[in-house]
Amino acid sequence: MTREKALYLLANVDLRNLMTRKRAFYLLAALIVLAAGLWAGFKFGPKMRDPSRRSLAYFHRGEKYFNQGRYRIAVIEFKNAIQINPNLEEGHYQLARAYLRLGDFVGAYKELRQTVSLNPQNRDARLELAIMLIGGQQYGEAQEIVEEVLAADAKNLRARQILGAMYVVQNNLPNAIREFTKAIELDPHAVENYTNLAGVYAALGEPAEAEATYRRGLDANPKSVKAHLALGQFWLSQRKLPEAEAEVRTAIDLDPHAVLPRLALVPVFLAAGRTAEAEKVCADLKTIAPDDPQAYQALGAFYLNTGQKEKGVAELEAVLKAKPKDDTIRAPLAAALLDLNRVQEAVPLVDEILKAKPADPQGLLFQGRILIAKGKYDDALAALQKVVSLERQSAAAHYFLGVAQSLQGSPDGARSSWLQALQLNPRMTDAQLALAGLDLNAGNYDEALFLARGAVRINKNLLSAYLIGANALLAKGDTQRAEKLLQGLLDLDPVSLPALLTLVNLDLKQGKGEQAVQRISGLVQQYPQNGRLRYLLGVAYFGLKDLARAEASAKQAIGLAPQDGDPYTLLADIHYAQGSAEEAEADLKAAISRNPRNAGNYLALEALYEKAGRWEQAKKLCETAHAIDPNSPVVANNLAYLYLEHGGEPAIALSLAQSARQQAPGDVRISDTLGWAYYKIGSPQAAISQLEQCVRTAPNNPLYGYHLGMAYMAARRLDAAQRSLEAALKQNPDPALAANLRLALDKLSAL
Repeated sequence: MTREKALYLLANVDLRNLMTRKRAFYLLAALIVLAAGLWAGFKFGPKMRDPSRRSLAYFHRGEKYFNQGRYRIAVIEFKNAIQINPNLEEGHYQLARAYLRLGDFVGAYKELRQTVSLNPQNRDARLELAIMLIGGQQYGEAQEIVEEVLAADAKNLRARQILGAMYVVQNNLPNAIREFTKAIELDPHAVENYTNLAGVYAALGEPAEAEATYRRGLDANPKSVKAHLALGQFWLSQRKLPEAEAEVRTAIDLDPHAVLPRLALVPVFLAAGRTAEAEKVCADLKTIAPDDPQAYQALGAFYLNTGQKEKGVAELEAVLKAKPKDDTIRAPLAAALLDLNRVQEAVPLVDEILKAKPADPQGLLFQGRILIAKGKYDDALAALQKVVSLERQSAAAHYFLGVAQSLQGSPDGARSSWLQALQLNPRMTDAQLALAGLDLNAGNYDEALFLARGAVRINKNLLSAYLIGANALLAKGDTQRAEKLLQGLLDLDPVSLPALLTLVNLDLKQGKGEQAVQRISGLVQQYPQNGRLRYLLGVAYFGLKDLARAEASAKQAIGLAPQDGDPYTLLADIHYAQGSAEEAEADLKAAISRNPRNAGNYLALEALYEKAGRWEQAKKLCETAHAIDPNSPVVANNLAYLYLEHGGEPAIALSLAQSARQQAPGDVRISDTLGWAYYKIGSPQAAISQLEQCVRTAPNNPLYGYHLGMAYMAARRLDAAQRSLEAALKQNPDPALAANLRLALDKLSAL
């Protein structure tokens, strides 16, 4: 990210709660244009009088490299110059500029401070320092600097522009209008002055004033490419696409070889649904301006921004091969590879980014994502916390920090991070859906549905949003609306496994197994090579208890997709139903080998070991499942109960049960485990509070009655204990539980 974008995007974020999205759009557009004006006119200062030839030689080499855009080498040369002569004001100043171009804001800030310390009269350095102070929200000192410059030079255009920008950041729009108006008076031919003022009017919801201001800028600069582009972008924001296209084409005619006007056509074409024309514009730019990074990266960016990530990766890889010295290609390529879960391919790119700049926030963000993918959650957490400390306004950093916290088993921390990400970027659908998932698991179905709907409003093609919404509706018992949402998902992706699996399970639950088979059979005929559909057909047959056809479908799925673990899980269910626990165990081990991060398979195998009385093996499997998915209330509850019943620390079991309860507060099985844990640690009153609710919720469950009776006995409420234990014994419990109930009653009679 360039320094201009970093600063002014931060400025826009600060206004997020004070304006509508449209107002934010106009302010951002205005500030970016202002930034271009502020930084375009930098020149080297007056001729130096440093007597040191070596210092001068280093400085002039740095100057040469800077002008060539080779900023990293320029930094080395400028450092050499000031090492020989620490009082070389111009050396510190140009080093700050090089740092800014590299995005090293800490280094730039330090060098600007040193420059101003050496020469308080260096107005350019002071104004640059003011801009950095605004970005750091140190408005008082920034305003003091700018006003001192204006006191000495009331016609300083850059100072007026900076002051106006600061008022925008502070949402003091009337004062911003005043300063930008003064800027126009100082330079009636500077396009950015009109664009800044128009942006503020648009942010205030005054499009007529905004249009008039854009036109004034155009009247003052009829041959200005920037003026036509600014008006074109305004028309685009107003959805007046023919007018927008006309202005952009005029800008192209004025400068047929310019890249920016052609790039401005792309969003116009996309808004009009002319995707092929937008793609062609980007492809043509590679020939029109083969050495311009904006031009030769345009096609890759187009593919990534339109959801064609595989194409985007292929294009960026080709560009990087052709332009290996362009450091700006690696970051978007690494991000796209990580989005596609092609982690190993991203690793060398991220290593190169961090080798060049070890504290690069974007590189550290990528590193955190890689560590998450590798299951190294503690390391990921440390890396991402560092990113957040470096870039507190980065929504992406907060989002991925939340992912690491969630996987590490800290749902409260994850929720806080995702809320922060959403506050910074209200249109971040990943954060919305992550929060929706938390609410769904916690039983907050209305909140989950609200967030899922909001995500769909932003992007109607978000499949996971439909699925979360459907599951929330199913949990609320609204089957009809849930099915409608799932059908909407299938309209976008006819072979979506999660949607189809949900519908199949719903059909089976409603006794419509034949309908489930027909639904999937038709798709199997359409997509005969899709192993996932064969697996789903097996699930449908298994629901009908047609084990032979279920087994045949599962084996066909394995033949088509041998690395898919789910068909093996289905085979385990089938073989167990056929009475072969040994085959079921082998199937589950095969499923785990193919998908070692699926906690469900460990739980299924753990259940087999429980039935066989292999308690130590069962605990180890459940511990592994908990390490994989520490937020699963089912896993935490199972592990807690194993510890309570078959050797484990009751205090740890209590902690696990409490965590499970936090994730799924309405689950009666978890309440029973929690109550039993309280009993085991010697807190019978807390146990009774939990277990009485369990018995009220499920009065015919003898296990809950047994646990409640034991808690009553520990609290010396002997009559209540006897009633609870005798009632549980009458409910036909399994032999092991019946034996425990009789022992408890014998113990009670002896008291």
